[in-house]
Amino acid sequence: MKRAWGAWAELWDRREDAAALALVRIFIGAVVAYDLLEMWRVGAIEPLLARPGEGYASASDGWAVYVFGAGAAGARALWLTGLLAALAVAGGVATRAACVVSIAVSLQIAQVAPDGDRGIDQLMRVVLAILALSRCHARWSADAWLWRRAGRPIPTDVPAWPRYLLLLQLLWVYASGGMNKGGAEWGPTGGFTALANALTDPHIARFDPAWVEVVHPLTRVATAATMLFELSAPLYLALYHFAATRERPGRLRAACNRLHLRWVWLALGAAFHLGIACTLRLGIFPFGMLALYPILMLPGELRRSSGR
Repeated sequence: MKRAWGAWAELWDRREDAAALALVRIFIGAVVAYDLLEMWRVGAIEPLLARPGEGYASASDGWAVYVFGAGAAGARALWLTGLLAALAVAGGVATRAACVVSIAVSLQIAQVAPDGDRGIDQLMRVVLAILALSRCHARWSADAWLWRRAGRPIPTDVPAWPRYLLLLQLLWVYASGGMNKGGAEWGPTGGFTALANALTDPHIARFDPAWVEVVHPLTRVATAATMLFELSAPLYLALYHFAATRERPGRLRAACNRLHLRWVWLALGAAFHLGIACTLRLGIFPFGMLALYPILMLPGELRRSSGR
């Protein structure tokens, strides 16, 4: 028991290069900022965020109406606060405070417009909360530059536990997503037609559905691959461990590394999200998920890439 507890404590006390967390911070900040800019582009700020009447406010409206007001001006102020916070997260400017402000704005938007609060928004809030508790600003940030100029540089070897939490969160999203796809169209009894159905849905499809008939067999393969990818997400922990300990003996470890199964799983995930981005209108979902992919890398892999 003592040895097991020591190994557990050592796992959560590990240090590693900050590159993965820094990249996630940059990408998440950029995705949230892009989403808010899209809200401005389509003219949805006031219809979505403004409350009826400049002087109207109630306890159910949340904190923003007391800070910014309830009307159109308050809606624009809330939106601008969220945009500046997201850009600050991406640039690493007062990073921890920026993460907290971004969460607060997202929660306020969810309270004012609950029907617009998507699953990806909830995930972004979880990610931002973990980033606020991490040292994701140790690399590629204004904070790191300022502290370095002040003669007190932030160490680039940071606690690894925030990345572990994000990794577990991401794998749980995939696994639970696969388990909740209970419709027959996701399996062999329904002919793996779920993706074809989505591609012909006028609400979310980007293109005329006529092209789907031509590639219908490929959509079945893609649906089956999606289910395989999501349901096998917990196995990525084993593949990751095998890659991190490739010098140890074991036939299964050697076979998984030799066949590059970890990279096959990552390629399936990237293809899944890029395919969604190209063919379906699902907002920031594919980009928000891809923004988390640096945490799936080994620290040494990111260190070599950042060195190049």
